[in-house]
Amino acid sequence: MKGFSRSDKELVEVDFNLLKTNFYEAWRKKRNISEDQIERILEKTGLARRSESKKLLPTRAAVLLFAEFPNDLLETKCSVRVFQIEGNLETITKETLNWIGTPKNINGPIAKQITDAHEHVLGLLKSGMRVPSGFKTTYSIPERAVKEAITNAVIHRDYYTKRDIEIRIFEDRIEIESPGLFPFNITPSNIGVERSHQYRNDLLVKHLREFPDPPNLDQNEGVRAMRQTMYTANLYPPIFWTYPNLQDAVRVILLNEKAPSEWDKVSGYLMKNKYIVNSEARKILYTENTVKVSKFFHRWVKQGLLTKIIPRTGAKRNVRYRLPATDEKMLFTQDKSK
Repeated sequence: MKGFSRSDKELVEVDFNLLKTNFYEAWRKKRNISEDQIERILEKTGLARRSESKKLLPTRAAVLLFAEFPNDLLETKCSVRVFQIEGNLETITKETLNWIGTPKNINGPIAKQITDAHEHVLGLLKSGMRVPSGFKTTYSIPERAVKEAITNAVIHRDYYTKRDIEIRIFEDRIEIESPGLFPFNITPSNIGVERSHQYRNDLLVKHLREFPDPPNLDQNEGVRAMRQTMYTANLYPPIFWTYPNLQDAVRVILLNEKAPSEWDKVSGYLMKNKYIVNSEARKILYTENTVKVSKFFHRWVKQGLLTKIIPRTGAKRNVRYRLPATDEKMLFTQDKSK
């Protein structure tokens, strides 16, 4: 599959003079590279090489890093498009999409594109969305989660695919969709846990690190930061969609919705099951911390939310919990009022 080959290393027919920009100068000075012909510098740093016909050409990575308008110079698409959508679904009414305003196209070299996309999307989230009822939707999605999702989309997308990155802002969520499947060994279930065997765009990432104030380029660290900041904000964790839900793309979904509390999850389980033990609670709370779950149980028993059932043997590992019966709740209420 083409998306797993090195699209950023592919040679492109672009004039080197179009790459001699302020972005190129910032990169060269940051690396303390002495002034020289741009062709020679890019060849020495792996951003240019000779074709089979011995012609020196820049790589796609060089154009993405330095050209002012890479989207106009390359055959592929490499912009970010931002849509603001009324409601929670994209619909068509009388041949009109329920977009709010005109979609924003964000172009430019990669470093600028990432910064501009961050600023534009965060600006929309900060201002909120006016809904038909007259109320304004406010967003609780952490800034760090939004930035990491956008950065990952730009640097890890498949640059062979002729599609732009699309960011959709709904009332209840943000979706960031980037062309290409997950690279190598990465799946929706192990992203942020397993480290990718290699970057899809390793040449691009390597040189983007050399810019002044580069964005965070470590996918694993970025995904972990997204999960942690969403958890801290008491929101659902990021959702990752790809094949077979999507044919040739990865979509990150950040829900603007409070996640159920630990008690909501445990009580929901007990509505369907008579008893719960520590190991079962750890599974539904996504934690391996036995002591932490025991403290939850102790507090809920003390509050009268749960009844603790100790086996005759007294073995702690066999302790079970259930929702209290009606008479138990009454007794607890009476005790508290004394």
